[in-house]
Amino acid sequence: MLIFVSCLLFFVTTLALIVLRMTRPTARFAWLVAVGGAMLAFASVVIWPAQMPFEIALPAWKPLALFVSQVTFHADELSWPLALSISALTVGMLITAVARPVAANSFTWTGALALGGIGIMAVTAGNPLTLLLVWAALDLTELATQLLSVEGISNNEKVVTSFSTRALGIGFLLWANIISIAQGGIFNFQSMPANSGIYLIVAAGLRLGVFPLHLPYSSDSTLRRGFGTSLRLISAVSSLVLLAHVPVGSSTTFTPLMLAFALIAGLYGGWMWLRAPDELTGRPYWIIGLAALSITSALSGNQSGAVAWGCALILVGGSLFLASVQQPWLNRALLIGAWSLSAMPFSLTASAWLGNLGFFLPFVIVAQALLVAGFIRHALRPSGRDSLETQAGWTRTVYPAGIILLLICQLLLGFIGWNGALQIGAWLQAIITSLLTFGLVWATPRFRILNPIRAHWVKNPASSRIDGIYSSLWMIYNLFGRISQTINAMLEGESGIMWTLLFLIIFISLMTQGTP
Repeated sequence: MLIFVSCLLFFVTTLALIVLRMTRPTARFAWLVAVGGAMLAFASVVIWPAQMPFEIALPAWKPLALFVSQVTFHADELSWPLALSISALTVGMLITAVARPVAANSFTWTGALALGGIGIMAVTAGNPLTLLLVWAALDLTELATQLLSVEGISNNEKVVTSFSTRALGIGFLLWANIISIAQGGIFNFQSMPANSGIYLIVAAGLRLGVFPLHLPYSSDSTLRRGFGTSLRLISAVSSLVLLAHVPVGSSTTFTPLMLAFALIAGLYGGWMWLRAPDELTGRPYWIIGLAALSITSALSGNQSGAVAWGCALILVGGSLFLASVQQPWLNRALLIGAWSLSAMPFSLTASAWLGNLGFFLPFVIVAQALLVAGFIRHALRPSGRDSLETQAGWTRTVYPAGIILLLICQLLLGFIGWNGALQIGAWLQAIITSLLTFGLVWATPRFRILNPIRAHWVKNPASSRIDGIYSSLWMIYNLFGRISQTINAMLEGESGIMWTLLFLIIFISLMTQGTP
């Protein structure tokens, strides 16, 4: 029941905020309600290991011949770190909201709490049927929240594009189900056929939430840092959890090809992350890079490594993206994230490279070093944010607690609670990665190609090639939409009967061709 307790605490707090917004829109204690409920949910997730593993199954649907699998939720040593990371991110987002101008907007808190509850349900899904249902609920929650918080036709189109991409990911997971049933299997994580692995990888990739590349908020919108961080990171991890349950690494002849594509994505994401002008602009590339490393771990047969990179994506990235004010000692504390990303012994990602990488090992080292070097540069950026000293007295006390919580979770997960804890790992590879990272940090301000300062030779991220591709696809979609509207207008107008008779005559003539 602990899974339901944690999720219900998030959902009940969400409902309480909605009621408060409707009955007392000017209530000043709404933030306390949001933080209190989130902290209780986080505390409930912390005590899961006392009863793990445990499973909750809902009553079976009828007819049983059609619905063979039940809706089940399972907590074990792989799902618990992800659930803890999601709940910690939600608490951190709400606590650090006091330093952002939208602190009085409880609507974003409502969306973040709902995302936290659904995210925990996603990472604890016991079978693909449950994951499909949770993904659909998560997509609808994101769709409603974003449509209510953005303005303009172009931004609404971005929201619909993102929703459509995620729905396509659900389609690939359904296709994996069809393959499993066609070969006489059952739709569950344990008995999926090996040749369905490629569809699972594609499904996870489409649902990472990086298309379109940037959220439909203006560059100066404070929603990008708070609610936008929760939206991006929780959505990505709810997709990567698929890799922790399916033994993709031992599966198909396509594994080397998929490894190559994953590493290309990792190198691209790391390179763009290193050269991004700021951390929010580079956030999609952070997700691409960490997701590529997670997929690489899964493809090499290392499920705990895939989970480790998923936790790093949330905890390390969340601590950086939520840091909205300048404080020298807090900036230095963020460097704990570099340790968490290093794969050094007893770090969060110490178990990341226990699989068999073979020929791809040098490319993995380069991709990881690019991501760590970019993180260090963004964490130590000297300006661009307001000073914490300009905030109110109670804000200076409360705000750092949200960042520190995420840092503490990074350290604790390296030592306790799951299969990836207390690992020596591939220490030689970690040392090489660290040396390359230090070299990149030293070289970044000294070599023009690495210098992230925006200049005439640096393209605007808003006009990136990826967004250009998706803009072209959107134009094609609009073209087909206009053609469809034209056909509907023709058939529904005064000449509709004439067109219907014409099509009927053509159909009859085709059917009777060649008959005596």
